[in-house]
Amino acid sequence: MTLCDIYSGRRLVAKDVKYCGTLGLRILGLMFVHSPGAGAFLPVTKDIHMNFVRFELRIIWLDKNFEVVEDKIAKKWRVYNGPKTAYNVLELPVTNKIKIKIGEKLKIKIHGPTKRKRDA
Repeated sequence: MTLCDIYSGRRLVAKDVKYCGTLGLRILGLMFVHSPGAGAFLPVTKDIHMNFVRFELRIIWLDKNFEVVEDKIAKKWRVYNGPKTAYNVLELPVTNKIKIKIGEKLKIKIHGPTKRKRDA
């Protein structure tokens, strides 16, 4: 799994977020998992659904320049259409209370694929 870190300037907003870089991963997002972990980043995505997602999420829509265009809490079993200028979606756990303002520019730092430790 590929992960990414999200920054606002030098301030870390979220670490080790799941990077959903393929269509299949974007469709799955955080469905069928027991915890949101650090969240998920869905590039080239405007609209989302919360079907089969077991928890509420903090959704941050970003435009093509990674500027925040909307920030809201998404409830389970609902569909959300992003604003007209939305181009990317950042899904964070609702426990992530870091202040993010509309118009603020975020940076995405993608990690290489994670390596799992083998069981001894």
